Amino acid sequence: MPFINPYKEKAKTNDKILLDTEKIYALKGKWNNFFQNKKEIILEIGTWMGNTFSREIAKNKDYNFIGMELRYKRLERTVEKTLAVGWIDFILLKDYGENIDKIFESEEIQKTIIFFPDPWEKVKQKEKRLLQSDFLKKLFSITKKNGIVQIKTDHREYFDTIIKSIEKDSLWKIITLSYDYEKELEIFNKYEISEFEANYRGEKKNICYGEFEKVIL
Repeated sequence: MPFINPYKEKAKTNDKILLDTEKIYALKGKWNNFFQNKKEIILEIGTWMGNTFSREIAKNKDYNFIGMELRYKRLERTVEKTLAVGWIDFILLKDYGENIDKIFESEEIQKTIIFFPDPWEKVKQKEKRLLQSDFLKKLFSITKKNGIVQIKTDHREYFDTIIKSIEKDSLWKIITLSYDYEKELEIFNKYEISEFEANYRGEKKNICYGEFEKVIL
């Protein structure tokens, strides 16, 4: 008997999850109409199990939230945690982060959160990394003027390549940069860490953090 993913079956009937990319792409430039309000939009690419997504919503209820994730279980868990904080102005999309230019129109997003993207450590895999020049240019395009991008990773080499790409393209203004944000930044709160951080804190890896602003001169 073939394996049936129970989370996939749940996701098919969950009105807080969009699975059909044709329907997702048809909403490009129309997300405020989708939410039926004019609030700014915060995007998280890679929601994992929803810790960061639900917490951000709890703190920023004057915004609409969109999350992107590929795994059905993570999508379902993110919905559960977000509904638990009592908020409904959100939607989750099952799609790849690389496709943001198909999903969002120019200057449609106020803030983007990308925490612990896959580092693809092997040499032959590095071309699969999300945070490369082409993607950062797409992200710049969909971000509003003075909009923000927040990035976290425990992979120093990956973080270095991200910063080099940002500096080379001269698009994003670096607002905050840390190679050990737990020790260096006041914004660190041990009670507000992602699932990834919680699982791997015992390894005592330094967490790199960057915050970047879209500044148009």
